[in-house]
Formats: sequence, C-alpha cells, structure tokens
Amino acid sequence: MEDIWNPLKEVIRSKMSNSSYRVWIEPLSCKGLEDDTLILECPNRFFASWVQEHYLPLLKDDLVIKGKRIKIRLVYEKKGVDLSRNQLYLPKFAPDELPKPRFSERFTFDEFIVGESNQYAFNACWEAAHEEMTGPRIVYLHSRAGLGKSHLAQATGRVLLERRPEARLCYISANEFTSQVVRAVKDGNIDVVKRRYRDACDALLFEEVHSLAGRERTQAELALAIDTMADSGKTVIFTGNQPPGQIAKLNEHLSSRLSAGLIVSINPPDRATRRKILDRKAKRQGLALSDEVLDFLADRLRGDIRRIEGAVVGLVARASFARAPVDLDTAMLVVENLAGEPASIDIGMIKDLVCRHYKVTQEDIRSRVRKRAVAWPRQVAMYLSRQFTDCPLEVIGREFNRDHATVLHSVKQIAKSINESAKLRGEVDYLISQMEKYRWQG
Repeated sequence: MEDIWNPLKEVIRSKMSNSSYRVWIEPLSCKGLEDDTLILECPNRFFASWVQEHYLPLLKDDLVIKGKRIKIRLVYEKKGVDLSRNQLYLPKFAPDELPKPRFSERFTFDEFIVGESNQYAFNACWEAAHEEMTGPRIVYLHSRAGLGKSHLAQATGRVLLERRPEARLCYISANEFTSQVVRAVKDGNIDVVKRRYRDACDALLFEEVHSLAGRERTQAELALAIDTMADSGKTVIFTGNQPPGQIAKLNEHLSSRLSAGLIVSINPPDRATRRKILDRKAKRQGLALSDEVLDFLADRLRGDIRRIEGAVVGLVARASFARAPVDLDTAMLVVENLAGEPASIDIGMIKDLVCRHYKVTQEDIRSRVRKRAVAWPRQVAMYLSRQFTDCPLEVIGREFNRDHATVLHSVKQIAKSINESAKLRGEVDYLISQMEKYRWQG
C-alpha cells in the first residue's frame, strides 16, 4: 500500500511547510485499502482530529487512484478506532504541540514607522520581545482600528521565535479562544484548554480582548491562564479597542489581570509620522514622491494608517495609467476620491467633548472653582487644546479665562499625570479617540 500512500504524501508535502509535514504527515502509516477507502493509522485521537481538520482538505482534489476517487479513513494507533465513524469535535489544537503561528511578512519592527503617537507602544513591545521588561511581561495595547496593534503584536511574536525557536507561542483572537472554550466545555475536554494555556504555552499573543464582553466562562478561563503565565514570567501581549476598565461586561477578575501589566495606547499618527509612512509605503511600491506631494498628503490624510495605504494605492494606479510621475494635481485627485476631509479640531469642540465626558458645564471650566471635579477637566481640555490645535497659549488661556502661564502649567501637569497613572492615561486616550471619531464622522 505504500506505493499508493507515498505519492499522496509528496502531494501534500508540496502544499505545506517542511516542519508541519514532519510533525503531522510523516508519522502517518498506511494500513491498507478497502474498496475506495485508504486507511491511515495515527499515533492518537488528538493527532487524528488535527490531521483530519487541517490537512486532509489539502488532498481533496488529488485522491484519485487509477481514475477512481478515493476516501481516507483515519484510525488510532493500536485501538483501531475509526475516526470517520466516531467523529471527534475537539479544540483546534493538539495537546502536545502548538502549530507555529502565521505572521504577516510586513509586520516586523523594522517596518513599523515610529513617531510620538506610538513610541511608547513600540518600546514596550520591543522590550517584551527581547525579554527585557522588569516585572510582569504583560502588555495591553489599545487603539482604534488601523493604528498598528496587530503589527506590533506580530512583530513581538516574530522576534520571540527568532530568539527562541523552540518556544511554544500561541497567537489567537478572542473569538477563536471563545470557540475553543465553548467546544471544550460541550465535549467535556476543558482540561485540554487549561493545560494548553497554563502549562504548554511559553508566550501568548491575544487579539481583540473587547470581543470577550459578556462571555463569563471564557473570561474566567483567560484570567486563570494569565495568572499562571504571569507567575511563570512568560510574555503575554493583548490588543483591544479600549483600556480594560472601559470594556463593557468585562468581569472584575479579568479586568484586574489585564491591568496588572503595562497598558499602552496607540494614537493616530502625527504629521511627521504620516509623512514617514507615506514615503516608506510609496517607495515599497516603486513610487518616488516629491517633498511637495508628501507635505500635501501628510497635511490632508489624517486618521488611521489604512487611509494612508489607500492613498498610496491610488497614487500608484494613477501613475501607472498616466505613465508619468505623481504631481500635486494627481495627489489632490486621490485625496478628493477618499472618504472626504476630516472636520477640523478646535477649542470649542474640545471643551464640548470634555464637558460631556466629565459632566461639567462650560461655565464650570471657565470659573475660578478649584475642586478636582472641575479643575481636572479644565486642565485636560487645556492639554488637548495645546496638543491638537495650533492656537498659542494666550488664545487657549482666553478660552478658559486663564493666562498663558496657567495653561502651560496645566499642560505639564497633565503630561506628568498620564505618565504616572495608567487610569488617568486611559481617560485622556479615550477622549483623544472620541475626537478622532468626531473628525471622521463629522
């Protein structure tokens, strides 16, 4: 029967990596051919379940012997149990080995453009990847979509594996983890999940934590896994669209565990960073942009990085069609075809947003009241006005019935506070995300 099985093995070898082939295909042995069914023996039931789900589909169009399409039956070693008749519905992993994660080739530290908006997040992930962090190696990245959370998470995983190829690294989304827990509970295999993430995982990259909202059992299992990994000094990277404390229906136990590490926000790129991103991505496409075009695009394309990528694609297409370099007129057309211009941020919009968030009135923040319930929102509004408008200190001061020295003091005070307190940093980051949402939605 090996004359039948060996050619099929070569077919599947060409469709997968050498390491995966050695782990999952070489151990299979051919036990015979019954009518139109090839019988393959596996070391154990977990092995058989994994092979059936992930690798047999690769052979679907090649299972033909002498013009006759055949089937494959997997049986367990020594037990002769037929997998096709005793279907297992198990978590999508084997208990003894984690499949190597598939990372995007573009998502490396070298390809990540660093600026003021993401420097802290970059440094945190770099230190986690090189295992240089003091205390728990847990990093929680949060931002709106398209600002580089997944890029940094995958870059971290890539370096971890380059430094320690033997490391058992798991890269998973909240929805995938939930599916594993639900299936394991249903089939009475929850201990498999517990062992996987508590004992047999050296590093965990966990995306989209906000998707766990309201999923109590899944949250409980994740919180326990974090405890074990943190106590063992293992690296854990989380991503979400909000800080842990602001995710609705996230239980206190898990929120506390997520907050035990380093909580880092990624803000929309500033002008200098947008210019670097545009230049890098254009050159990757073989397109050289003049300083005039780069400056124009950096001024107009605000928001997430996907918007910038969309502009570059448009420029490349137009340059190809016209067979001419991109000039300012071409850049203007591309920007015009994107999703409109963002609304500008002014002090009035900032005051309105801050007052609604902290439930104070604009009269309150212009008053001489010094109670923290009023003073903190006032200082935050001054800080945001300084960061997101071009207004001089004197103009900002007039808007809050203060002089320029008071504004400068407030800006420094807020900057110091958000560097020292994750909670306060989370508040300010949330307001920034709301400002960006307002700008693009109008």
